[in-house]
Amino acid sequence: MLRMLALTLHSGGFTQLPVSGTEFQTQAVAVPSRIGLPEGGSELGLSQKRIAVKDVYRIRGMKTSLCNRDYYRMSRPAGATAAAVQLLADAGCQIVGLTKLSTMIAREEPSEAVDYQTAFNPRGDGYQSPAGSSSGSAAAVAAYDWIDAALGTDTSGSGRRPALVNGIYQFRPTHSDFLLKDMVPTFHRFDSPCVFARNLSMVESVLRAWYTPKGTSLASFGHTFQVIYPLDFFPVPNQAQMAVLEKFLNDMTTLLPAQLNHVSIADTWRMSPPEGVSEALSDYLRNVIVHTYYYKFHESTADFRHDFSQKHGHDPYVIPFVRERWEAGKSVSYEEYKEGLRKLNVYRDWLLERFFQSKQTLMVLPISNVEPNYRDVASESPAFLDDTDQLYLPPILGSPDIVLPIGEAEYESKITGPKEHLPVAINLVGAPGEDFWLLNAARQTLKRSRRREEICTGHRIFEKPPTITPRTCTLGSEVSSDMCVEKL
Repeated sequence: MLRMLALTLHSGGFTQLPVSGTEFQTQAVAVPSRIGLPEGGSELGLSQKRIAVKDVYRIRGMKTSLCNRDYYRMSRPAGATAAAVQLLADAGCQIVGLTKLSTMIAREEPSEAVDYQTAFNPRGDGYQSPAGSSSGSAAAVAAYDWIDAALGTDTSGSGRRPALVNGIYQFRPTHSDFLLKDMVPTFHRFDSPCVFARNLSMVESVLRAWYTPKGTSLASFGHTFQVIYPLDFFPVPNQAQMAVLEKFLNDMTTLLPAQLNHVSIADTWRMSPPEGVSEALSDYLRNVIVHTYYYKFHESTADFRHDFSQKHGHDPYVIPFVRERWEAGKSVSYEEYKEGLRKLNVYRDWLLERFFQSKQTLMVLPISNVEPNYRDVASESPAFLDDTDQLYLPPILGSPDIVLPIGEAEYESKITGPKEHLPVAINLVGAPGEDFWLLNAARQTLKRSRRREEICTGHRIFEKPPTITPRTCTLGSEVSSDMCVEKL
């Protein structure tokens, strides 16, 4: 799941640790000792916290791979560290490694992976897809106690889907140009960093390192608090999953308290569309994602394709899914792109006006149906998602969202035989700028319903596996006893 990093203290940069070679996919990671390190960043609770980073963030002195061999070969060591990472390093975090992702920051199932094997999801029987594209970051937090948090990115579900299937917390902040600095882009309008952690305290510490709290009062919960329940996406087919979601929503609306509003986005649009619009929502948004997101995805990799072709005389290798998305984006004209952006703006403004008039509003989303998705089964990523898919809502709004693991659903494993458990999570979406209010709404719901906030590593999200220490510690005059090499 991780590439090797070792902090070069004399320059403040990073270099690969030469353990099991220096190729992208290696077999061990050095866990820095917490002994004798400076206490910087203690006011944020981040001193000496170990953070893994998705391999799309530029890290000073390191090459970027995007989990594609040809991209890695063309990459050059970065001259600066991405803002989202540097802020955490400045707050006292230890950056321990770069995590695997879906190739070229696209969507990728294990059966589609060619250049590098997909990270392993520890939940259930251990052979479920970790989802993409932030699969390595999510799986690392779900698997390893010695990693406190990991950074991923989310453009159209790249953080939310891995958070669901790996059963950990994820927070995607309000869209910020600053936090995107020195992060490899796909579609700037949708791109966002995200953080994965096993408790909300760690999530909050990372957010406070990134920006100062603002927006509605953190203690402001009352009768005006609204929860939007979009019938466009509920119910999901898995009845056990729905039971967990409904119980959580009942607790939220009862204990905060809040008002649950069942609405249909499509029907609301039909009855009260934006001025001058007569089409149904699905017709209005048809091809908008291709004309905007795919157009910019193709454009963002233009230099890589050109430079590689000039040097090697042929195009770089990418998996078919990426090649097809490039081809779709290539066929879009600049005029179609600009019109697509205009429609996204119209839709965003309409959503904010209709559903987020009060800042004390959140929308609940299911992310996806919870069901087995085995690594050894050929499972292709969908060529296109419907433009009205729930995964596009937070990026279209530019809103913060949080993924909360709240339960499990049983399934009969074909790997282990007995019943295993898949995580169930809910996605809460807030108004732009209301990041800390949203985080507090989630925390208060967990607290008042007496739910566990701490997530466990291993195959169950709320059940700690037996303690084992399969690691080799390197001892020496200059290496402390907890400077260990962990086998992945």
